[in-house]
Order: sequence, then C-alpha cells, then structure tokens
Amino acid sequence: MLRSLYSAISGLKNHQIKMDVVGNNIANVNTTGFKRSRVTFSTMLSQTMKGAGSPSPTQGGTNPAQVGLGSMVSSIDQIMTTGSAQNTGNPSDVMIQGRGFFVFRNAGQIVYGRAGAFSLDESGNLTDPGSGAFVMGHMWGANDREAVDWSQPLEPIKFKLGSPAPSDDFEIGEGNWVQNGANWEYTNPALINAKCNVSDSSVTHDPATGKIIATTKPTGPIDVTDIRYDELDIQPGDWVENGGQWEYTNPGLIGATLTVTGATFDSSTGTITATTDPTGATVNVTNIAGGSLQATLDEYSIDGNGVITGIYVSGKASASHRIGQLAIAGFANDAGLQNIGNSFYIASNNSGTAQIGSAGVDGRGTILASNIEMSNVDLSQEFTDMIVTQRGFQANSRVITVSDSLLQELIDLKRG
Repeated sequence: MLRSLYSAISGLKNHQIKMDVVGNNIANVNTTGFKRSRVTFSTMLSQTMKGAGSPSPTQGGTNPAQVGLGSMVSSIDQIMTTGSAQNTGNPSDVMIQGRGFFVFRNAGQIVYGRAGAFSLDESGNLTDPGSGAFVMGHMWGANDREAVDWSQPLEPIKFKLGSPAPSDDFEIGEGNWVQNGANWEYTNPALINAKCNVSDSSVTHDPATGKIIATTKPTGPIDVTDIRYDELDIQPGDWVENGGQWEYTNPGLIGATLTVTGATFDSSTGTITATTDPTGATVNVTNIAGGSLQATLDEYSIDGNGVITGIYVSGKASASHRIGQLAIAGFANDAGLQNIGNSFYIASNNSGTAQIGSAGVDGRGTILASNIEMSNVDLSQEFTDMIVTQRGFQANSRVITVSDSLLQELIDLKRG
C-alpha cells in the first residue's frame, strides 16, 4: 500500500482536531474571560531511504534521503493575552489588566480564573454566580490595617449591604450610647474631680423619640467617681479610674432593646449604669457608633489593588472603611494551567505554583472595577484559520483520492 494514504489520513485527523479547536474558539467568542487556543503541527517519523554521506577529497558529502510518514499535533496552546474591557457599571464586576488570576474556592477546591463577573449572595459572600464558588482574599477586620499579610491562609470575601460599620474603640460623651460589641470610653472633662452619688440618679425611656433620659436627683449627697469598666475583672457596681474603656459584649442582646434601670451594671441581664451630669441636668442617651448614629454599609468600590472599600452612611454623615482585598494569583507559565471547565483553571506540573498577593505587585496585573474581561477570540483570525483548515483537509482528502487512483491503475494493469 502507498505511504501517501496513511500520511493523508494523519493529515485529515490533525486538521479535524484543528477545526475542533477553531470551533470551540468561535463558540466562546462571548464567554467572559475566555482564552483562545491554537493548534500547531509537527512531522512524524521519516523513513530513511539513504543515509548521509561524508565529504572526501575527491567527492562532496550527500544528504540523507527520507520520506515523511505524515504529521501529528505538536501542541494545543492557550493564548493568554488580555481581552478587551466591557463596562457594566456593576460595582462587583472586576477584570484584571495584565497577568494574574482570581482565586476561588469551589466545593472545597482552590481554583483560578479570569472571569470577574461576581455577585453577592444572600449571606453576603462574594461569589462566581454561575458555580457558587467563593471569591478568596483577606478581610480587613475592625481596624484598617496598613497591609494584608498574604502568608496567612485565604478566606472568602464576605460583606452585606446594610450591615453595620465595623466597631473597635469609640469615644462617647456624657449620656451617649453605643451598639453591642463596641468599646466605651468615658471622656467627659466636666466630670473630672466632680462628685455624684450614682444611686441618686434615675433613667427613663421615651418611646416617641427612642431616647433614654438619665436625670440626677437634686437631693442627697453627690458622689461621682471617674469610671472604667473592664469585662475581665470588674464586677457590677465597681468603679475604677477615669480614662479607661468599657467593653460591652453580650452576644445575646445583639439587635435587642437595652434597658437602663438605675445606676448599676449587670452584665448577665444587660443592665448598664448611666452616669449623669452632677448639676442635675437631663442627659439624652442615644444609640451611636463612632460618635454618630449607627452607620450601615450603603455602597462599595474596588480599587486597582483589589481593595474593597465600603461607604457607611448614618443620616447625612458618611465614612469609609476598608472591607477586604481580592487575592490575585500569578504563575510562571500561565499557558501551563489546566482548564477544568466553568472558566476555572488548576495548576499543573508545567504552570508552576501560585504566587498569591495583591494586584499590581510583583508582575500581577491591576484591577479595573465595574468592567469584565471579554473573550480574546478574534473572529477574523478564526475565520481565516477555518478556511486554511478546510483547505488543508480537502488537500489531504485529494491525496487519498489520487492514491486510490494510482492503486486502481495498478489493478488495471492486470486487466490489460
């Protein structure tokens, strides 16, 4: 049988694979963050008809005479160039400008991806909505830190619109009230060295205004001592020096109505002492956070380094707090990643290990918020490749047809 038949068969198979790749590229022309692939061919083994000859003083050298036995697929490469940006106006949508991958936890497995069309679920988790995979990074916590420690394990990014502002240390004036879980610092300079008997004060609640009214009785000795409450070792009714902090952390009262029944503190029931003005004036006690009414998360934004900043609004006042930071993974060989579907990748033996850190650092690309990355498929390139592939397939088919004609001629020799 003719070698050309088998060479042409290999050509047909390889061009079929290339057509499959072109078809997949075109199918994903509108897939967020998709990376096109290309096929390269290489030669198969060649049959040597005559070996190479060395030159001599009387004769030059000769090259080997070989007949190729067809082609084979050399590689199917992922082209990891960045796709164009598509503005969505959605604050949870992000894209990476440059190298790098978002980090996800999908059913307990760490995976990577370029598709940044994220959304917040009912629990406040930032997720890939198609798979439910958690977007990973680091949360900032109550205090805005200077930098994230990327050596620590990653955690899901989680925040809810309408959630209260993070609490740490809040200074309050006389008669002010803060939410459960915060620290209290009593710093009324008017009461330094003043005296008042706490038992001679009373507290009432006005349901119309939501205020708690603390009033000093005009009779009896006035005995005020500057106070500090420490939940570790201070008992109800104890008094300590001014300038300290009270920390109220009764989880059972989160969101509940707190009542003040007098001038004592009972951590088991949530009753808290109110200190009043020694002059006998009425003091209004109001629910505040950081010196203002309790603020809640109204909106958020994501900057070029992947830092999520929340805008917390209380009445007409607003303040910003950093919520968390997206983790970005870099690899020595992006094209070496293994595609596992759902636009996710996992590391392979040739991709290198993930180098996780902040966007815009150590070669990782920057974040563009309110945009998603479009597919990097170029239809003009794909249609050209389709035509070339089609012609290659046709040419190999013709080789088989012509080879068959040659064999038919051999058979017809017998008839002649």
